[in-house]
Amino acid sequence: MTCVNRKIPRDLTEASLSGAGLSIIAALAMMFLFGMELSNYLAVSTSTAVIVDKSSDGDYLRIDFNISFPALSCEFASVDVSDVLGTNRLNITKTVRKFSIDSNLRPTGAEFHSGTVSNAVKHDDEVDEESVEGSFSLATHNFDKYVHQFPITVVNFYAPWCSWCQRLKPSWEKAAKILKERYDPEIDGRIILAKVDCTQEGDLCRRNHIQGYPSIRIFRKGSDVR
Repeated sequence: MTCVNRKIPRDLTEASLSGAGLSIIAALAMMFLFGMELSNYLAVSTSTAVIVDKSSDGDYLRIDFNISFPALSCEFASVDVSDVLGTNRLNITKTVRKFSIDSNLRPTGAEFHSGTVSNAVKHDDEVDEESVEGSFSLATHNFDKYVHQFPITVVNFYAPWCSWCQRLKPSWEKAAKILKERYDPEIDGRIILAKVDCTQEGDLCRRNHIQGYPSIRIFRKGSDVR
């Protein structure tokens, strides 16, 4: 059995000055690269960027939220904006507009304006307001029609000679006007405010057991008993 090995040329196995120089240069280059990478890894740097919003002041970002409240008004929906850390809260209440809409996205009432009442009227305070007729006047011939037509009908049984009824009238009519604008009876009609003059509709007031003025009754689909 014969074993044949290929012989490596002598010039590849013997040391030379050029080979030693190349080896030293390669080793130094590797050490330099390793040192640079290590230095870059251990270094701590801080960068800051300033971005200027170039959009004009009249440009707005419109965001539509599809929120459904089957039994609540849109006044209970709010939008809060905060940064990624949740520490910087932005007040965008002035740019949020709320409308009641139906299933076809058609507005069913006027725009809702949230806010507190500026002047709270106490029980014994004199009210100086302009009388604005906003409530429905009910009589015997149309009383049952109205209280059955709307989900909630709030009726004020009053007498014109009653001083407490006279004090209540401006606030009652103003509240009725606001509700009529917010929940249009022809479109939405979830609630209306009405009134009955018991000096002219005595039988109607006796039928509803009115014993004092003013008396306010809440009718739900024609019944004031829950």
